[in-house]
Amino acid sequence: MTNPAAQTALLFSLILSLPIITGGQGLFDRDVNAAIYRKAKNFHLVPVEKAVPSAFIDMRYKITSAANRPLYRPEMPCLIHRSTAEKLNRVSKVLRESGYAIKIWDAWRPPEAHQALWDAVQDPDFVVPPSKGLSWHCYGISVDLTLVTLDGNPVAMPSDFDEFSPRAASHYTGGDPDIARRVTLLQNAMKDAGFRVIRSEWWHFDDMNVKGGIRKVTAADLGIRMP
Repeated sequence: MTNPAAQTALLFSLILSLPIITGGQGLFDRDVNAAIYRKAKNFHLVPVEKAVPSAFIDMRYKITSAANRPLYRPEMPCLIHRSTAEKLNRVSKVLRESGYAIKIWDAWRPPEAHQALWDAVQDPDFVVPPSKGLSWHCYGISVDLTLVTLDGNPVAMPSDFDEFSPRAASHYTGGDPDIARRVTLLQNAMKDAGFRVIRSEWWHFDDMNVKGGIRKVTAADLGIRMP
Protein backbone atom coordinates (compact mmCIF):
# COMPACT_ATOMS: atom_id res chain seq x y z
CA MET A 1 0.00 0.00 0.00
CA THR A 2 1.24 3.51 -0.84
CA ASN A 3 2.34 5.60 2.10
CA PRO A 4 -0.42 8.23 2.78
CA ALA A 5 2.17 10.81 3.78
CA ALA A 6 4.00 10.29 0.50
CA GLN A 7 0.74 10.65 -1.43
CA THR A 8 0.00 13.95 0.32
CA ALA A 9 3.49 15.27 -0.38
CA LEU A 10 3.22 14.31 -4.07
CA LEU A 11 -0.19 15.98 -4.44
CA PHE A 12 1.02 19.19 -2.79
CA SER A 13 4.06 19.24 -5.06
CA LEU A 14 1.85 18.91 -8.15
CA ILE A 15 -0.41 21.75 -6.98
CA LEU A 16 2.54 24.05 -6.45
CA SER A 17 3.83 23.31 -9.93
CA LEU A 18 0.55 24.19 -11.65
CA PRO A 19 1.45 27.86 -12.30
CA ILE A 20 4.63 26.73 -14.04
CA ILE A 21 2.95 24.02 -16.08
CA THR A 22 0.18 26.37 -17.22
CA GLY A 23 2.41 29.31 -17.99
CA GLY A 24 1.67 31.13 -14.75
CA GLN A 25 -2.12 30.76 -14.80
CA GLY A 26 -2.49 28.14 -12.09
CA LEU A 27 -4.37 27.65 -8.87
CA PHE A 28 -2.50 30.43 -7.07
CA ASP A 29 -2.92 33.05 -9.79
CA ARG A 30 -5.24 35.36 -7.82
CA ASP A 31 -4.96 38.54 -9.89
CA VAL A 32 -8.39 39.24 -11.36
CA ASN A 33 -6.77 41.45 -13.99
CA ALA A 34 -4.25 38.85 -15.23
CA ALA A 35 -6.00 38.49 -18.61
CA ILE A 36 -6.09 42.26 -19.02
CA TYR A 37 -2.37 42.51 -18.26
CA ARG A 38 -1.59 39.93 -20.94
CA LYS A 39 -3.53 41.92 -23.55
CA ALA A 40 -2.02 45.19 -22.34
CA LYS A 41 1.48 43.95 -23.20
CA ASN A 42 0.52 44.12 -26.89
CA PHE A 43 0.14 47.89 -26.45
CA HIS A 44 3.27 48.33 -24.29
CA LEU A 45 1.07 48.96 -21.24
CA VAL A 46 2.08 47.67 -17.80
CA PRO A 47 0.38 47.76 -14.37
CA VAL A 48 1.68 50.68 -12.35
CA GLU A 49 1.74 48.76 -9.06
CA LYS A 50 4.23 46.32 -10.56
CA ALA A 51 6.21 48.69 -12.80
CA VAL A 52 6.44 51.54 -10.27
CA PRO A 53 6.16 49.71 -6.93
CA SER A 54 7.04 52.79 -4.86
CA ALA A 55 4.04 54.74 -6.19
CA PHE A 56 0.73 54.98 -4.38
CA ILE A 57 -2.42 54.59 -6.49
CA ASP A 58 -5.70 56.43 -5.98
CA MET A 59 -7.64 56.28 -9.23
CA ARG A 60 -10.13 59.02 -8.58
CA TYR A 61 -12.36 58.21 -11.54
CA LYS A 62 -13.38 55.01 -9.76
CA ILE A 63 -15.22 57.19 -7.25
CA THR A 64 -16.47 60.24 -9.10
CA SER A 65 -15.54 62.69 -11.83
CA ALA A 66 -16.55 65.95 -13.43
CA ALA A 67 -19.30 63.91 -15.06
CA ASN A 68 -20.81 63.45 -11.57
CA ARG A 69 -20.40 59.69 -11.83
CA PRO A 70 -17.58 57.17 -11.83
CA LEU A 71 -15.85 56.76 -15.18
CA TYR A 72 -14.20 53.48 -14.14
CA ARG A 73 -15.48 50.32 -12.51
CA PRO A 74 -13.95 49.39 -9.11
CA GLU A 75 -11.77 46.68 -10.70
CA MET A 76 -10.24 49.07 -13.27
CA PRO A 77 -6.46 48.48 -13.41
CA CYS A 78 -3.96 51.33 -13.34
CA LEU A 79 -1.94 50.93 -16.55
CA ILE A 80 0.77 53.03 -18.16
CA HIS A 81 3.20 52.78 -21.08
CA ARG A 82 6.29 50.79 -20.17
CA SER A 83 8.62 53.61 -21.23
CA THR A 84 6.67 56.12 -19.16
CA ALA A 85 6.83 53.81 -16.16
CA GLU A 86 10.62 53.75 -16.39
CA LYS A 87 10.67 57.55 -16.18
CA LEU A 88 8.32 57.53 -13.21
CA ASN A 89 10.66 55.19 -11.40
CA ARG A 90 13.45 57.73 -11.85
CA VAL A 91 11.20 60.51 -10.59
CA SER A 92 10.26 58.44 -7.57
CA LYS A 93 13.90 57.96 -6.60
CA VAL A 94 14.63 61.68 -6.90
CA LEU A 95 11.60 62.68 -4.82
CA ARG A 96 12.35 60.10 -2.16
CA GLU A 97 15.55 62.01 -1.35
CA SER A 98 13.33 64.96 -0.40
CA GLY A 99 10.96 62.82 1.67
CA TYR A 100 8.15 62.42 -0.86
CA ALA A 101 6.48 59.72 -2.91
CA ILE A 102 4.11 60.02 -5.87
CA LYS A 103 0.42 59.16 -5.87
CA ILE A 104 -1.18 58.35 -9.23
CA TRP A 105 -4.65 59.77 -9.82
CA ASP A 106 -4.97 58.68 -13.45
CA ALA A 107 -2.72 57.08 -16.07
CA TRP A 108 -3.99 55.21 -19.15
CA ARG A 109 -7.53 56.39 -19.83
CA PRO A 110 -9.82 54.55 -22.26
CA PRO A 111 -11.14 56.79 -25.07
CA GLU A 112 -14.63 55.83 -23.90
CA ALA A 113 -13.93 57.49 -20.53
CA HIS A 114 -12.28 60.49 -22.14
CA GLN A 115 -15.36 61.07 -24.29
CA ALA A 116 -17.56 60.96 -21.18
CA LEU A 117 -15.26 63.47 -19.46
CA TRP A 118 -15.41 65.83 -22.43
CA ASP A 119 -19.20 65.53 -22.64
CA ALA A 120 -19.39 66.71 -19.02
CA VAL A 121 -16.75 69.46 -19.05
CA GLN A 122 -16.54 70.72 -22.67
CA ASP A 123 -13.74 73.09 -21.76
CA PRO A 124 -10.68 72.75 -24.03
CA ASP A 125 -8.48 74.36 -21.36
CA PHE A 126 -8.90 71.28 -19.21
CA VAL A 127 -10.01 68.40 -21.47
CA VAL A 128 -8.81 67.69 -25.02
CA PRO A 129 -11.82 67.85 -27.38
CA PRO A 130 -12.18 64.42 -29.03
CA SER A 131 -12.82 66.22 -32.32
CA LYS A 132 -9.21 67.47 -32.18
CA GLY A 133 -7.70 64.13 -31.26
CA LEU A 134 -7.41 62.00 -28.19
CA SER A 135 -5.74 62.86 -24.94
CA TRP A 136 -2.29 61.34 -24.52
CA HIS A 137 -3.84 59.49 -21.59
CA CYS A 138 -5.52 57.25 -24.18
CA TYR A 139 -2.06 56.07 -25.28
CA GLY A 140 -0.81 55.54 -21.74
CA ILE A 141 1.83 58.29 -21.94
CA SER A 142 0.20 60.95 -19.76
CA VAL A 143 -0.15 60.73 -16.02
CA ASP A 144 -1.99 62.70 -13.34
CA LEU A 145 -0.26 62.62 -10.00
CA THR A 146 0.52 64.42 -6.77
CA LEU A 147 2.99 64.28 -3.90
CA VAL A 148 2.47 62.40 -0.64
CA THR A 149 4.70 61.51 2.27
CA LEU A 150 6.76 58.33 2.05
CA ASP A 151 4.07 56.47 4.00
CA GLY A 152 1.30 57.78 1.72
CA ASN A 153 -0.15 60.63 3.75
CA PRO A 154 -1.39 63.67 1.78
CA VAL A 155 0.45 66.97 1.73
CA ALA A 156 -0.93 70.38 0.82
CA MET A 157 -0.87 71.12 -2.91
CA PRO A 158 -2.45 73.96 -4.92
CA SER A 159 -5.79 72.22 -5.50
CA ASP A 160 -7.57 68.90 -5.58
CA PHE A 161 -7.59 66.72 -8.70
CA ASP A 162 -9.75 68.01 -11.56
CA GLU A 163 -10.46 71.33 -9.87
CA PHE A 164 -11.18 73.33 -13.00
CA SER A 165 -10.26 76.72 -11.61
CA PRO A 166 -7.30 79.15 -11.61
CA ARG A 167 -5.89 77.20 -8.64
CA ALA A 168 -5.26 74.26 -10.98
CA ALA A 169 -2.73 76.19 -13.06
CA SER A 170 0.78 74.77 -13.19
CA HIS A 171 2.28 78.14 -12.23
CA TYR A 172 1.45 78.49 -8.54
CA THR A 173 0.57 82.04 -7.51
CA GLY A 174 -0.74 81.37 -4.00
CA GLY A 175 0.86 82.61 -0.82
CA ASP A 176 1.96 79.34 0.78
CA PRO A 177 5.75 78.88 0.37
CA ASP A 178 5.57 75.16 1.26
CA ILE A 179 3.06 74.49 -1.52
CA ALA A 180 5.14 76.54 -3.95
CA ARG A 181 8.23 74.53 -3.02
CA ARG A 182 6.44 71.20 -3.48
CA VAL A 183 4.99 72.15 -6.86
CA THR A 184 8.42 73.28 -8.07
CA LEU A 185 10.03 70.10 -6.73
CA LEU A 186 7.48 67.89 -8.49
CA GLN A 187 7.60 69.77 -11.78
CA ASN A 188 11.39 69.89 -11.90
CA ALA A 189 11.67 66.16 -11.19
CA MET A 190 9.15 65.36 -13.91
CA LYS A 191 10.74 67.69 -16.48
CA ASP A 192 14.21 66.29 -15.76
CA ALA A 193 12.83 62.80 -16.48
CA GLY A 194 11.41 63.88 -19.86
CA PHE A 195 7.86 64.97 -19.06
CA ARG A 196 6.07 68.12 -20.20
CA VAL A 197 4.19 70.38 -17.81
CA ILE A 198 0.95 71.85 -19.14
CA ARG A 199 -0.34 75.32 -18.33
CA SER A 200 -3.80 74.50 -17.00
CA GLU A 201 -3.17 71.52 -14.66
CA TRP A 202 -0.31 71.26 -12.17
CA TRP A 203 -0.98 67.52 -11.72
CA HIS A 204 -0.85 66.54 -15.43
CA PHE A 205 2.35 65.49 -17.20
CA ASP A 206 3.02 64.21 -20.74
CA ASP A 207 5.87 61.85 -21.64
CA MET A 208 7.71 63.58 -24.48
CA ASN A 209 10.15 60.81 -25.37
CA VAL A 210 8.42 57.44 -25.52
CA LYS A 211 10.33 54.35 -26.57
CA GLY A 212 8.69 51.30 -28.10
CA GLY A 213 5.88 52.94 -30.06
CA ILE A 214 2.41 54.03 -29.00
CA ARG A 215 -1.08 52.94 -29.98
CA LYS A 216 -4.53 54.11 -29.01
CA VAL A 217 -5.95 51.60 -26.56
CA THR A 218 -9.69 51.23 -25.98
CA ALA A 219 -11.38 49.46 -23.11
CA ALA A 220 -12.65 46.90 -25.61
CA ASP A 221 -9.06 46.19 -26.72
CA LEU A 222 -8.27 44.95 -23.21
CA GLY A 223 -11.63 43.38 -22.41
CA ILE A 224 -12.45 46.02 -19.77
CA ARG A 225 -16.05 46.75 -18.93
CA MET A 226 -16.98 50.39 -18.57
CA PRO A 227 -19.67 51.68 -16.18
